[in-house]
Amino acid sequence: MTRFGRSTRSVAPLLLLAGLLLAGCAQPGQLGHDAPPAPPAAGPVAAVQAPPPPLPAGTADVGRGTLPARIQMTTLGPADVSVRTVELAPGESTGWHRHPGFETTIVNAGELTVQTAEQCAPRRVGAGEAVFVPDAEPHVMRNDGTVPAQLVVTQVLAPGAADRSGVAAACGGSALR
Repeated sequence: MTRFGRSTRSVAPLLLLAGLLLAGCAQPGQLGHDAPPAPPAAGPVAAVQAPPPPLPAGTADVGRGTLPARIQMTTLGPADVSVRTVELAPGESTGWHRHPGFETTIVNAGELTVQTAEQCAPRRVGAGEAVFVPDAEPHVMRNDGTVPAQLVVTQVLAPGAADRSGVAAACGGSALR
């Protein structure tokens, strides 16, 4: 018996009904409700959205690029993160190497030719694009262009390990060495 003289068995259906009624009052995006689609713009007047909050003073992008496909990044524990800028002169190459972790490279300016052990066909990556190299994947990057390639390289590596090690060319007959 409850304090009001009713058994828990008779109160439970009332609580369930109250919960269902309140769930029907939930706003879009709450309790699993989908947000409604944005209304179409009517003529020259478009829907007005609140601007995003400003970034802290002194904030600036070091680089921004788009990856061409879905990627997956996981670590088995703590990791060291390194972000650096790299400039490859025309004709300069990183040489075949691998990292004890994964790497994302953004091309800020110029062009890069990339080859990985998994995809031996060289591919060109231009300004505004990015490259993802999975954990321990042998790869080489080369500037085959006529202007310097300016890169932002982010690596997530095993703690305390050397950030790279040289490897033999993974793709036979390659122009990238």
